[in-house]
Amino acid sequence: MHGWYFVGDSHVQSFEIAATFGLFRRPSRFLVVPGATAVGLRNPESHTQAIVQFQQALLPVLPGVVPVIQLGEVDCGFVIWWRAQTLGEPVDAQLTESISAYACFIDSLIDAGYGRVVVTGAVLPTIPDGQRQGAVARARHTVTASLRQRTDLTLRYNERLAAEAARRGLPYIDISARVLDTGTGLIAEAYRSPNPRDHHLHPIRGAYAWADAVNSLEDRPDGCPADHSFQIRAETAAPSHGEKA
Repeated sequence: MHGWYFVGDSHVQSFEIAATFGLFRRPSRFLVVPGATAVGLRNPESHTQAIVQFQQALLPVLPGVVPVIQLGEVDCGFVIWWRAQTLGEPVDAQLTESISAYACFIDSLIDAGYGRVVVTGAVLPTIPDGQRQGAVARARHTVTASLRQRTDLTLRYNERLAAEAARRGLPYIDISARVLDTGTGLIAEAYRSPNPRDHHLHPIRGAYAWADAVNSLEDRPDGCPADHSFQIRAETAAPSHGEKA
């Protein structure tokens, strides 16, 4: 039996919760690097050193493992806007750079020998306009982009991610349509955390949404490699509010 290895930013916690509830059909590992960005993957000296941690976890290739990558929320919800305001870098140019860094990381895993890598859509932003409650909201309060702007950017980002996955013949899963309020075009209230200080998805509903998406890969020929033994292990890196590199 093969297993999943979920790596990414703090939103990997939704997958961890899903595993705790026994929602996955396969064993799972987790590497959480809070504040990790896709654009930071181009820089091994970035604040979180996410690329170094991901490489140490996934390389050399682990037999029977399918990496599942969860990144992009920090890029779309904070870093891109911060750099636009502070450094004058165009949002579209940064989006392209972030996707490019993400794609290069995926290619490095494929080149190393992974037969499949699962790409997941970035989580939609949840922090309301003007929110100052919670460490992450306070750390990001200097960004003036509205929730709608951040949401629209995330949806564009995910379109680009899906295209990159398709170009490589890789599985792509996304829960944006499920968690989006079709009336407002923003995150549905039911999928916000009940804790206003927490910028992650609702812990239970988010876990079920991602579990359904991951389990759907079982029925897809591109989702799973041959069976191998796999041991469950969880890892968590030191917390961060997001790198700007």
